[in-house]
Amino acid sequence: MTPVLDLQNLSVDLPLGGFLSRARLTILQDVNLTVARGESVALVGESGSGKTTLARAVMGLQGMSGGEIRLDGQPVAGKAGLARLRRDATMMFQDATASLSPRLTVGYLVTEPFRIHRQPLPDPDRMARDLLATVGLPAAIARRYPHELSGGQARRVGVARALALRPRLVIADEPTAGLDVSVQAEVLNLMADLRRDMGLAYLIITHNLALVRHVADRVAVLYLGRVVEEGPTAEVFAAPAHPYTASLIAAEPKPDPRRRRADLAIKGEVPSVLRRPSGCEFHTRCGLVQDICRQNAPDLHPTTTGRLARCHFADQNQEQGDHHALEH
Repeated sequence: MTPVLDLQNLSVDLPLGGFLSRARLTILQDVNLTVARGESVALVGESGSGKTTLARAVMGLQGMSGGEIRLDGQPVAGKAGLARLRRDATMMFQDATASLSPRLTVGYLVTEPFRIHRQPLPDPDRMARDLLATVGLPAAIARRYPHELSGGQARRVGVARALALRPRLVIADEPTAGLDVSVQAEVLNLMADLRRDMGLAYLIITHNLALVRHVADRVAVLYLGRVVEEGPTAEVFAAPAHPYTASLIAAEPKPDPRRRRADLAIKGEVPSVLRRPSGCEFHTRCGLVQDICRQNAPDLHPTTTGRLARCHFADQNQEQGDHHALEH
């Protein structure tokens, strides 16, 4: 089946030293990723790994230096392709309230995509009520302004606006950021219901690994703009094949007073993309580093279980993770 979203060797370079400079800074390198209809894929990694840049590139907000973006099998190219992309793919922004104009009512905001894309809108009031009902909000909310909404209500309004044109793909940037735990659960349940009922595909950008465990079918891990591991979420969390993935999972907050904060952090600082390490780019922070890691850059290759990992010792790491899971 043709995926809803298909990224092929996506690369993004930015000018270094001024807009007219010929020097380039590589932010994303040859990223390949697919999202199928009805599938939820999470993109994780530390700040600066390239997650937001990837989302901006997919939505046409950031130029590409190489690769191709396909939506439903069709290349996104030119003004017509970009218009189709922005009609069939939409974003849920991290700061829901800030993404809503304070001068417009909720009713106008949730139906605005029809006006932007010049789609028929015979009864705006009814459409606003229907969209708000879809996300569990009463019709009276349509008359309010964004500053009159709670954080959870603003998030739901953002979801209603994103769903206005019945998109095929939703890119959700930290969809539960800034929300209370109970409200987070409500938003995640809403997203799951909409995915089931509308066949939505989600690309979720997040630092929250607990969220990934709850909503993602697959997870892709970014480090310095490269995918270093990708696979089914349950398998990746049970037995990570890349040391970076294992470090992220180990640093996930857990209610265990015996775990010291000093033991949770990934060792060292994220290297600058201006001076990428030789060989495996994670070797400067890896506790399992060997000479081959410093000298030779590993390819993203299938492990024995079919997952993808960019590590010389991916199969051994995965096996150790499996043994550790069985012991616990």
